[in-house]
Amino acid sequence: MRNFTFGGQSLSEFGGRIVQAPSHHIAKRRVEREKIYGKSGDDFIDSGSYENVDFSVKIAFLPFLNGQTAQQAARAVIDWLAPLQNAYYEYRDTENSGYFTQAVLTNFNQIERELRTMLTATLQFSRLPYWYSDEGTQETKFDNGNADNTLVNPEQYDSEPVYRYSNSRRNVENVTITVNGNAVTFSTTQGTGDYYFDNVQGQFYCIEGGEKTYLPFQQLPNLTPGANILKFSQNGLSSGSFELFVKPNWRRL
Repeated sequence: MRNFTFGGQSLSEFGGRIVQAPSHHIAKRRVEREKIYGKSGDDFIDSGSYENVDFSVKIAFLPFLNGQTAQQAARAVIDWLAPLQNAYYEYRDTENSGYFTQAVLTNFNQIERELRTMLTATLQFSRLPYWYSDEGTQETKFDNGNADNTLVNPEQYDSEPVYRYSNSRRNVENVTITVNGNAVTFSTTQGTGDYYFDNVQGQFYCIEGGEKTYLPFQQLPNLTPGANILKFSQNGLSSGSFELFVKPNWRRL
C-alpha cells in the first residue's frame, strides 16, 4: 500500500494510507523571455536554476492497523504535522523508492479542519527541485592520490558533493586536490582534522577535536554525469596519513 514519510515519521505509523497518489512533475527551469528591438523572436535568459514543485497527497485512515479509533488517529496526525510547518523536512514516498527530497507543508490549517470533521485530508506540499538517491548519501573513500581515482555519476545531472579531506599529520602542509582537471590547493593551517569542501552549503571549513573553523572560501567542482577523475597529494606525497572522502549526493529532477 502507498505510504509517505515526512520529518522522519511515516503515515502508516498512525494507521493512515495514501488514497490518491501524488503526481510528481519535473521542476520547471527558471527562464526569462526578453524582446530585443529590431530582432525577430524572443531571447531566452536561463538563470541556471529550477522552481519549486507543488504536489498534493490525499490520505485516509485504517485505524484497525494500530488499535486506535479513526478520531484518535486523526488527532495523532495533527500532532505530528503541527510542528512541521514553515520549514523544509525530508520527504519520501512509495512512488519514488530509493530517493528523497526536501519539502514544506503549506496547508496545515486546512488539514486540521478536514481531519477533525471528515477523517480524511489532502496535504499540500512544496518541494525543492531535486530528488536525491540513498546511494548518493554514502561516502566513497580514496587513499591513493597518485592514481586516476574514478567516481561515476549514474544520474543525468551534476551533483553537489561534500568532499572531506582527512589529515592526521600535525605539520602545516600543502594539499592539492584535482577533480576533472580542476585543481585546488590549500594549507593544513588547522593541523590535524577533516577539511570539508561543502558544495551544498558553499562552504570550506575544518573540523578538529569537535571544533568547526571556517576557512577562506574555495570550492571544488561539482560531479558531472558519467566518470569523474579525482587526484590528490600532500606535500607531493600521493599516499600516507591522509585520505579523501566524497559524499556525492547523486540527484535527479
